[in-house]
Amino acid sequence: MKKMLKKVASKYVDSLAESLSGDGGNKRGGKKTLRNPFVEKEHTMIVSRLPGYFLIFCLLAVLYLLYLVTAPFLTTLIIAAVLTILFYGVYKKLLKFFGGYSRIASAITCLLVVLIIIVPLAAFIVLLAREAIDMYATVSTKIASGALDPLFRWEEGGWLFDLKGKLEPVVDLDGLDLKGMVVTAAQDVSTFLVGQSALIAKNIGALIVDFIIMLFSMFYLFRDGDKFVEKFTILSPLPKKYEKQIYGRIDQTVKAIAFGVFLTAIIQGVIAGIGYTVAGIPNPVFWASATALFSLIPLIGTAAIWFPAAVIVFVLGNYAGGIFLVLWGMFVVGTVDNLVRPYLIGGKSHMYPLLTFFVVLGGLWTFGLKGIVFGPLILVLFLTLLHVYELEYKKVLNK
Repeated sequence: MKKMLKKVASKYVDSLAESLSGDGGNKRGGKKTLRNPFVEKEHTMIVSRLPGYFLIFCLLAVLYLLYLVTAPFLTTLIIAAVLTILFYGVYKKLLKFFGGYSRIASAITCLLVVLIIIVPLAAFIVLLAREAIDMYATVSTKIASGALDPLFRWEEGGWLFDLKGKLEPVVDLDGLDLKGMVVTAAQDVSTFLVGQSALIAKNIGALIVDFIIMLFSMFYLFRDGDKFVEKFTILSPLPKKYEKQIYGRIDQTVKAIAFGVFLTAIIQGVIAGIGYTVAGIPNPVFWASATALFSLIPLIGTAAIWFPAAVIVFVLGNYAGGIFLVLWGMFVVGTVDNLVRPYLIGGKSHMYPLLTFFVVLGGLWTFGLKGIVFGPLILVLFLTLLHVYELEYKKVLNK
């Protein structure tokens, strides 16, 4: 009787297990195994990571809304961040000097930024716009009076006559109106600069607001910059071994572009402007600015401006001025790259002048005047991410 009861009970348990499993149980090694009835079925509609996906979606949505709110001041905030990076070393020294009083050190550093960067830049823009107008008037007057006619003669006796035989096979010299091209170019440049000056004057109220926001942002970036970086480091999903290298790389690249490229260009422009003034060239600030811009171009550089200027001065009869400009350009302006740039960059990261030139021009073309900031910033981010890629795949790349 006992054996019969055990057999019936065993059959009942097996049938109950099959009904609960839904598929007759799982067969492993030819034996039926009891399936837990409380485990979720395979084809359930429940997403196990739904809270995480929802959180990421909310973060992206709020981040986009935050971008919309800050978009009108984005350029100002980026400029404030770049200036903070450039003057952060000064802030640290002032912080130590004032015994750790961060507010005083931050306020004085902001004042130094205004005196060293903002005020001279504003005065330069006003002076450049004024000289652009004077330059156009000067060129128009000289062309109308015939004083520049020797520059446009292809006939025998003109300084371009020797080039005529070489250019005629590829250029239609008879249909080439050099005078008209010079007048048009001068007019276009002057119109652009005057238009920008008028736009600045029209939006003077917005500029004042941007200036205040920039100072306000720099004050807190100097004071709380370390906390911002630390918080971002905690939230960043990147490995910690790369984060310090990324921050250091951004700092080095920004300083290399600012000091090694733009500051060198400014110094070359100032030195060239002194030469133009001594040689008697009108509107030296305008031509000094053009020299600074062309200094970004590798190989050609500043010679694209001072050499034609020396030729023009020489052709117009000022032989001493022409010879002086050639010597000044070769031995003074041209040596700044070899002497000043290495000193300013020091041990910072290597820069790529050709890339910098293209991102500056491309930034101006794409974003307008904002491109002067956005172009180099994009280059900095690209070089930084490229550095991270190199670190991560160093073993693979070296194979």
